[in-house]
Amino acid sequence: MNQTNDFSKGKLFPMILKYSIPAAISLLITAIYNIVDRIFVGNFNGTSALAGLSICFPLSYMMMAFGLTCSAGGSSMFSLFAGKGKREEMNRSFGNALILVVISEIFLTVFLLLFVEPILRIFGVTETAYEYAAEYYRIVALGCLFQGLTQVFCDFVRVSGRPVLGMCVTGIGAVTNIILDAVFVAVLGWGVRGAAWATVIGQILSALFGAYLVFKGYTKVEIKRETFSFDWKLSKKIISCGFSFWIAQMAMGLISLVYNSQLGKYGGDTAISVYAVVASIMTFVIMPASGISQGIQPIVGNNFGAGHYKRVMETLYQASALSVGITCIIWLIVLVFPEEILLAFGAAEEMLEIGVPGLRTNFCITPVLGFVMLVTTFFQAIAKPVPSIVITFLRQILFLIPFIYLFPVFWGMNGIFAAQPVSDALALILSVILVVREQRKLCGNASAPMVKTGTAY
Repeated sequence: MNQTNDFSKGKLFPMILKYSIPAAISLLITAIYNIVDRIFVGNFNGTSALAGLSICFPLSYMMMAFGLTCSAGGSSMFSLFAGKGKREEMNRSFGNALILVVISEIFLTVFLLLFVEPILRIFGVTETAYEYAAEYYRIVALGCLFQGLTQVFCDFVRVSGRPVLGMCVTGIGAVTNIILDAVFVAVLGWGVRGAAWATVIGQILSALFGAYLVFKGYTKVEIKRETFSFDWKLSKKIISCGFSFWIAQMAMGLISLVYNSQLGKYGGDTAISVYAVVASIMTFVIMPASGISQGIQPIVGNNFGAGHYKRVMETLYQASALSVGITCIIWLIVLVFPEEILLAFGAAEEMLEIGVPGLRTNFCITPVLGFVMLVTTFFQAIAKPVPSIVITFLRQILFLIPFIYLFPVFWGMNGIFAAQPVSDALALILSVILVVREQRKLCGNASAPMVKTGTAY
C-alpha cells in the first residue's frame, strides 16, 4: 500500500493510538529500567551510591542528545519525502542519519573518556559520591554508539509503519537491563558497576536487533550503495530538524548539573538523592506525552508533505487531548503517593522530609507538558525547527536555570523544585501562541498543493 495513503486517509484517533501506544510502551519500559537502576543501587548500596548515579545524569542526556538529533531529524525528513513519494530521498535520509550518528557518538565517547575527572567535577560530584560516579561513568560512556544506533533504528522502523517492531527495538534492551540489574546488583553484589554494565549490554542488544530489522528489509528503507552517499545539504537539514532535541537533552544535562550543585549546597548527598528520584519519576510521568509525540511524527510529516494541512492540525489537537488526559492520571498518583514512591528507592526519614514536598512542588502542573512536548515535535515533524528550538531553549535554559538559583533565596530548598513548574507554565503560553500563528498560516495555504518552507532540503 502507498505510504501516503496510509496516513492521509482513515480516522485519525485510531491511527494516533496505533502509533503512539507502542512508542509509549517502549518509553515506559525505558523509564522503568532507568528507575530500576536507581531502586537497586539505592536499596543495596546506599545514599552515596545513589547520589553517584544522580551525578551522572548529564552523561546519559549527552549520549541521547546526539542520537536523537540524528534519529528525529532523519526520520522527519524521511516522513516528509514519503508524503511526496520521493523514494531516493527517503533512503538517503536514513543513510545520512546513520553516518551522522556513528561519527558524533564515537567522537563523544573519546571526549568523555579523555576527561573523566574534570567532567565529573563540572557535574558537581561530591567527595563521598566520586568513587561511585567515576565507576559508573567510565562504563556507561562505552555505550554511546549503541545508544545512538538504537535511537536511529527505532525511529526509522516506526516511521516505516511498524510501530510495534520499533517498540521491540528499545524493549529488548530495556528488559535485558532490568534482568541484569537484578543479577549484577542484587545477586552478584557488583553495585554501580553492575548497573552500568547492565545498561551497556542492553544497549548493545537493542542496536543489534534494530540493525537486523533495517538491513533485512523490515522497513521502507532500501539498503544499497547510494543509500549511504553522504549529502551535506541533506545532513544539514537533518541536523536542523533534530536540533531542538539536541538542545533539550543537553539542557537537561546542564540542568542536572545545576540542580546537583544547588541541592548539594542546600542539602548534601541526601538532597541530590532526592533529585535522582525526581528525575526518574519525571521521566515516567512524561512518558505518555513523549510516546504520543513520537507516534504523531509520521502522521504529521506525511500529511504535511502531501499538503493535507487540516489533517495536520487535527492530528495535533486530538493527540494533545489524549496526551494531557493520560498524563493527568500519572500526575495524580505522584501527588497522592509521594512517600510510597520515595520509600521504593530506599528513602530514609531525612530523605522523606525533603522529597515529599519536593515531589509535590516539582510536579504541580506537569500535565501542561502533554501539550508543550507535542508542540515541539509538531514543528520538528513539519521541518520548521525554529519554533521547537525557541520553546525548548526558553523552557529548559533561559527560564529554568535562573529560577533554580533565584527561588531558593526566597523559599529555601523547596524553591529549587518550584523552578520547573513555573518554567513549564511560561512555555505553555509560548506554545499556544506559536501554534495559533502556525494554524493561521496553514489555513491560508489550505488550497495550495504544498508549502514550500521547510519541505525541501
